[in-house]
Amino acid sequence: HDAFPSLELLNLNGTLLGSWSDVERLARFPALRAVRVQGCALWDAHGYTEHERRQLLVARLPNVHTLNGGGVISAREREDAERAFIRYYMDRPESDRPPRYAELVAVHGRLEPLADVDLRPEKRVRVKFTCGERSEVRAVDVHRTVSDLKHRLEAFAGLPAAGMRLFYVDQDLRDLHGPEEMKYPHKRLLSYNIQAGDEIIVDCK
Repeated sequence: HDAFPSLELLNLNGTLLGSWSDVERLARFPALRAVRVQGCALWDAHGYTEHERRQLLVARLPNVHTLNGGGVISAREREDAERAFIRYYMDRPESDRPPRYAELVAVHGRLEPLADVDLRPEKRVRVKFTCGERSEVRAVDVHRTVSDLKHRLEAFAGLPAAGMRLFYVDQDLRDLHGPEEMKYPHKRLLSYNIQAGDEIIVDCK
C-alpha cells in the first residue's frame, strides 16, 4: 500500500484472494474508493449469500465507496453492515474476531443478539414466483429456510423439492448481478435480504 498511495480503483474478480485478512489489507490503501471482488477463492470456501458477502465487505472496508460496480454505499447501508458484522462475530471465540470487530464495537457498542430483536414487521414479504410460463405473487416468511420454501413450492412448480433449483432476483440489482442461485438449503430467506417486489425463479435440476 505504501507503493500505491494514489490507487483508487482495484479489480480483484476471479483472483485467488483466499482469506479475510487479505481483504482487510485493502483498507490500508489511502486513496482506494472502488473495488470489484467477485468469483474469488474466498467465496468458494464459505457458504455466504450475496447479501452476507456484501455486508461483511462493506463493514471491513470503511475507505471503499463502491463495490462490484454498484452505486455509492449509503450511510444507512454501511451502518447496517457494521452492525451485522458485530453480530456475526459476537458469538465466536475472541481469537476468531478480526481487529475490525473491536473498532466497530467502539462505535456501535455491544448489540443485542438478533434472537432478542423484534423482526416481526419484516417477517412476511410479497415475492413474485416464476416457473416456466407461470408466475404468481405470494407472501413468504423470510425466517423460513430455502429447503422449507422448496417443499412449499412443489404444487406450484409440479416438481419435487429435491429436483428443484431456486434463483433469487433482486429487483434493484438485477442488471448488475443477474439471478443468484439459492443453493444453501439451511439458509434462512432473510440472509438473501429478500424485499417486497423481488422475484424467485423455480427451475428443474
